[in-house]
Amino acid sequence: MKRNMKKTVINVVILAVLTLSGCGKDNTTDHSSYNGKIYDLSVNQDGSVTAQSKKVGNFYTLTISGTGDVKDFVRKEAAPWSAIAKKISEVKIENGIRNVGDYFFYSLTLSEYLLPESIIEVGEHSFNEGSIVYTYGGEITNISNDVYYYSETKPTQEGNYFHIIGDEPVVWILKSYKFLFIGNSFTYKGSNAGTESNPEVPLNFKKIAKSFDFDVETDAVVKGGHSLTNFANPSDEMGAVVETKLTSNQYDFVILQEQSTTPIDNPSIFETAVKSLKKRIGETQESCQVVLYETWGTPYNTSEDPKTYGVNVSDMEAKIRAVYTSVADVTGCLVNYIGKAFSHAYNNTTVNIYNDDGIHQNEYGAYLSAASHVRSIFNIKVSGTTEFCGLDQTKCKALLSVTDTVI
Repeated sequence: MKRNMKKTVINVVILAVLTLSGCGKDNTTDHSSYNGKIYDLSVNQDGSVTAQSKKVGNFYTLTISGTGDVKDFVRKEAAPWSAIAKKISEVKIENGIRNVGDYFFYSLTLSEYLLPESIIEVGEHSFNEGSIVYTYGGEITNISNDVYYYSETKPTQEGNYFHIIGDEPVVWILKSYKFLFIGNSFTYKGSNAGTESNPEVPLNFKKIAKSFDFDVETDAVVKGGHSLTNFANPSDEMGAVVETKLTSNQYDFVILQEQSTTPIDNPSIFETAVKSLKKRIGETQESCQVVLYETWGTPYNTSEDPKTYGVNVSDMEAKIRAVYTSVADVTGCLVNYIGKAFSHAYNNTTVNIYNDDGIHQNEYGAYLSAASHVRSIFNIKVSGTTEFCGLDQTKCKALLSVTDTVI
């Protein structure tokens, strides 16, 4: 075990929880003997440190408790929980554990690890590749994983730092980000306050992002009924506004929202417009990510023309999503799958997200869209927000849960 981690005393919580972003699928192998099983992990095999696996649904939690050092393993298969490694969806480590042993969690599929203050040593290959390590303790230098250090207040110097919002570790973003939303009524409508001059989705996006201490500013070019083809044309009234906005190098993200049915009606026109706008953005914005804003299936379109748009909201959204994904693959853009969240909310909650026309978002749809953008851009579970944009908290929390599940 390499001893390259020095202890820093910080008064923080005494329990760290490790959670999994994606679990392996359950299979028919009988692992029932692992439910409630206790493992002695102590160096001297004296029971001073133990782990217990407990089945929850189709998966397992692993709780490590006690005081002192844990032993190393010579390979990942030697960990006593290796047989259920892909089924472990949560690990809890109590404060008092001093180290993480060699190959300790290497067989797991956790995407994030949150270590308590008492851990002052980390071994070789302790964590699976590509996972992120959040620690309340001192410096970790001997692993290839990205490591973030706890800071209760926003740091004034550069580095990898996090804090806790709700139960989730959230990375401190030390730089500010500026967003440009380009779209039509699917970007600006919501409540009666959502207008072209006061676009609701970008404004809610900013509020929710700021609740997580992300320093963001939003700008928007929106026009009812406009398509990306219009916005890509400098001779168009709003295309000229886009051209003016892009003259100076000022945006970190540009989010493009196509007219709602164009991806189904004429995907090639959609692709051509994205290519044109992305090219122009690349010419003027030094470091800017272009993101496509996938819109949603609607009760109106599917009832009026099911042959073209699908037999229900989910069917229409799946058609839209496939085109957005294809265009993103061709153009190198990212996609915020807002429509996917709409489908899930429509089918699995009682919250009405549509306006009376059965097409546009109402105030809750605008909130869902904004929260889904935050979830997608910043990779943060939005259920921890305290920003409900003046809406009913119970309804908003149901939509936030959808966002965290789907996006």
